[in-house]
Amino acid sequence: MKVTMSENAGNSGAEEQFVQLFCDVFGVEKGQFVYLQHPFVDIYGNHRTIDFAVMTDDEKIAFEIDGETWHDPGKVSREKYIDDLLKQNSMIFEGWKVFRWTDYQIYKTPERVKDELITFLGYSPALTYFDGDTPKQKGEVFKLREHQEEALANLVKMRENGKTIALVQGATGSGKSAIGVLDAKQTGKRVLFLAHTKELVEQGVSNFEKLWQGVSVGRFYDEYHDTDSFVVCASVQSIIRNLEQFDPNDFDYLIIDECHHASAKSYRKILTYFHPKFTLGLTATPERADGEDLLEIFQNFAHKLNIKEAVETGVLCPVRCIRIKTNINMSDVRINGFKYNALDLEETIMVPDRNNLIADTYIEYANGKSAVIFCTSVKHAEVLSDMLCERGVKAKAVSGGIKTAVRKQILDDYSQRKIQVLCACDLLNEGWDSPITEVLFMARPTMSKTIYMQQLGRGMRLHKDKEFLMVFDFVDNANMFNSAYSLHRLLNISEYVPGGLVLGTKHAIEWDKDMFQKGNKPAVLIDFPVYAMDYEVIDIFNWQDKANKMYSEMELIRHVSAQEETISRYIKEGKIVPDMNVPISEHKTLHYFERKRVKEYCEKFGWTEITPSNRKQLFLEFCNEMQMSYSYKPVFLISFISCMNERGEALLSDVAESFAWYYEDRIKNGLIAEKKPCIFTKGGYTAKDVERLILASPFKRFEGMGYMRHSKYLGVIQIDKCIMKTFDENDISDILTYCTDALERYWGS
Repeated sequence: MKVTMSENAGNSGAEEQFVQLFCDVFGVEKGQFVYLQHPFVDIYGNHRTIDFAVMTDDEKIAFEIDGETWHDPGKVSREKYIDDLLKQNSMIFEGWKVFRWTDYQIYKTPERVKDELITFLGYSPALTYFDGDTPKQKGEVFKLREHQEEALANLVKMRENGKTIALVQGATGSGKSAIGVLDAKQTGKRVLFLAHTKELVEQGVSNFEKLWQGVSVGRFYDEYHDTDSFVVCASVQSIIRNLEQFDPNDFDYLIIDECHHASAKSYRKILTYFHPKFTLGLTATPERADGEDLLEIFQNFAHKLNIKEAVETGVLCPVRCIRIKTNINMSDVRINGFKYNALDLEETIMVPDRNNLIADTYIEYANGKSAVIFCTSVKHAEVLSDMLCERGVKAKAVSGGIKTAVRKQILDDYSQRKIQVLCACDLLNEGWDSPITEVLFMARPTMSKTIYMQQLGRGMRLHKDKEFLMVFDFVDNANMFNSAYSLHRLLNISEYVPGGLVLGTKHAIEWDKDMFQKGNKPAVLIDFPVYAMDYEVIDIFNWQDKANKMYSEMELIRHVSAQEETISRYIKEGKIVPDMNVPISEHKTLHYFERKRVKEYCEKFGWTEITPSNRKQLFLEFCNEMQMSYSYKPVFLISFISCMNERGEALLSDVAESFAWYYEDRIKNGLIAEKKPCIFTKGGYTAKDVERLILASPFKRFEGMGYMRHSKYLGVIQIDKCIMKTFDENDISDILTYCTDALERYWGS
């Protein structure tokens, strides 16, 4: 019997379709950077979710997929319509770029949605992982930790060596903000501290006041316009709007908090305006899709503190893991791009046996401990909560769908240990974590590294009564390419012993491993029914991580001077052998190539490697290649250039009209329209016939090389943006000369 999806499960048919469209445009491997049901708080403190969220080097982007009635004030209640506007306005206020579609658009005009995605994000957006929630500052004395001392020493050494830019990267809660304050203090130079939200600005003020006593600290945002203090803590937006109030040499030390935003246009304005003697970037981002732009701005890593180092230095708590195998077969669960098909997943895992296993595992292994169970849906959370209550456990289901006051009360009760277990179908509140959490149950299969890491972070805060966090991974049977994330896959650890330490100091991990090898169970596991002699080597292969370091077939095409159809044919014929094949469905397989193959294939097949620096030149050379069976190519180029705007775009209808006029003019002047039979020699053609001819013949070659693209819904042809960056009047003149000469040769032969 099919399981009915909960209304608040966070999935819909239209959203499933959007996932597929996103992957069609950018590639499945980009899906790992997409956050589903991203939590955020509106301006009134209400907890909400964004359907889909991505982060680039420049901005946070939200995608909302709703029914048509949500957009039409005549079809929805006034209260609902106003509430929806509040949500959108709050997202914009918090710095989100928001794009919305109706489910009708997703289903009925998918090509338009694809075109718009490319327009909004570009061809190959450099997506990055979300960096998690920043916890609120506690009223405690800052204590200089080991990694901070090392970072401060490195920064001093870098300046002695003449370096002017550095980046400190650390996990959330690692104390990296203190590094910036203390380093600025030891230089004694005037400081500008920048952050992208008012809350982070206030945290900066607090940090400077606590760690650099006696220094004057001022604010510069909203109604605050302090320009004279020795330390100025400012929001990016306010500084940009008031650059004229500052001299470029006002500050010797510039600190940029959450510096993964540093490549955004707004940050670039600041970085190019001010001339500090030293610039320090701070970020909690654990991993980036494309770090080149960031490294060009913050070139020197003073210290990189990842999650392992944060645990090793005692900033976050150690983590142990127990894997619980289920009898659930996930092999037939379809993948919608980068996520499990919601209906398939719900039908597969929402079964009594698996739910009983989860509830019984808590009773057997963690009874009485504070635990969070991450569930697939509201329904799943409610079922597990009920099952635990039946077993005498104080458990509550919690989600973004319940009223704010009720949700807050549940979380408060949990923090006060009045509730033992939270069954959550989302990531709880943005920024929420509870140091008392001793156990996490990963009962929600996910292919998203972002979601798994955020779930893990909910339990890693230090607490005086907690020696470690125990993670229970519920491992369902799956194939190589639809396996869910687990702690061992996340950390790339192939050796597993039940309850073994996976995150801790190097000494503790070695001691723990030695204990197990000797057949002794560590004393801290006395309450857990695990056996010291159990050992397993597990498969931690992760195709998404591997693919992210490779080129997809689409990316390969953009890097070599060969037609798309040529690449596809060579793969079918076995002349090009992919380094990894990913069967997404019965009828679709994705091909990936090691990046070194580009040079190998260019040498083997006589192609040229395409780079940003030579892309325009290769385009011009391609325009000059005029081996013609018909006169279409030069006529197309002349027609396109005559209709092209400054962005390299032209309406296909305008190009077709100019294209047809060329042949009609020849006929009018008593000349043959074309040497071979075609629509112009036969006559009776329509404007659409001309458009189809252009797309099928001359344009297709440019598209196949990645030099041009066709926005089907908008009816626009455009030159690749990388080419247009340096495209000028001289280039246009050269192309027109190529075309004129080619036509003279063609008709003169």
